[in-house]
Amino acid sequence: MKKRYANRHKLNHPNSDLIYLLKSVEDKNFKGDISFYDFKNTDIKITTPKGKIIIDKNYKLLEFYDYSSKIKLSTFYDKDNNIIEWYFDIANEIGKENGVPYEEDLYLDVVVKANGDIVLLDEDELENALKTNDITKEQYEMAYKEANNLIDILKVKKEKLRSFTNYYLNCFE
Repeated sequence: MKKRYANRHKLNHPNSDLIYLLKSVEDKNFKGDISFYDFKNTDIKITTPKGKIIIDKNYKLLEFYDYSSKIKLSTFYDKDNNIIEWYFDIANEIGKENGVPYEEDLYLDVVVKANGDIVLLDEDELENALKTNDITKEQYEMAYKEANNLIDILKVKKEKLRSFTNYYLNCFE
């Protein structure tokens, strides 16, 4: 199980010209921490396995850490602040260590593409983690339960997702 910290891009690329901010939020829409990256003039480039660029020069990333949830939301924006995709990591745990949010990734992910299509990803990784005893049967079942519940919610609330994430992007800009 991978443990990913909110400040990982800054730590992995200390000499890059990127902006990293962390804000604690407690309002009617969200309670937790939100990390923000603006990849200004950086040489960092991340693409999906299918070749879609999700991080590049002047792209932005918001990550939502809700400590009462098993789901971490990442929203990827291009240089014109258009949403590339919403990426939901199913987590064993979302926590905070030394003031830095983290998630223990449970392999299974849900993606909402900019066009609204919903995709379940990495079922093979989850299956392999179970076979190699990296996770328990309970964690395996919890990952699917969380993912399926999320998909059901997203089917009826996709439009609210855009306004939710754009609202917080505007708070950082």
